[in-house]
Amino acid sequence: MAQEIGESREKWGWDVMQMAEDFANNTKSEVRPFYIVYACKEDKGMSKKMGRSTFKQAMKAYYDKPPAILGILVWYVNHPKGEFRFLPELSSPMDVPLDERLLSEKASDASDRVASQGAKLNVLVS
Repeated sequence: MAQEIGESREKWGWDVMQMAEDFANNTKSEVRPFYIVYACKEDKGMSKKMGRSTFKQAMKAYYDKPPAILGILVWYVNHPKGEFRFLPELSSPMDVPLDERLLSEKASDASDRVASQGAKLNVLVS
């Protein structure tokens, strides 16, 4: 069965969202507002051992607002106020390489937010 472009990314994205929701639900007794930070990277040792790419994922709570760092996703949680929200301004997932034919060259398709965030993080944005 052939895999379609974006198929794994979509599933992984929903899995990460569910992980964040579960993390928030498992901390309902926490009354102080906090941030959930998600990071993921390849476990090269395990990838070599398994013969396929294997990744480590981690979620951690922080009481101080995290800086915008390339490769993390961030949510804000305030249980007393019933808040759980994704923070795109602090989130900057790693770039996912795409087939060049799928990329647009139209200026109207460019994201000013992503370009601005990349510039702040001193990351090459083309």
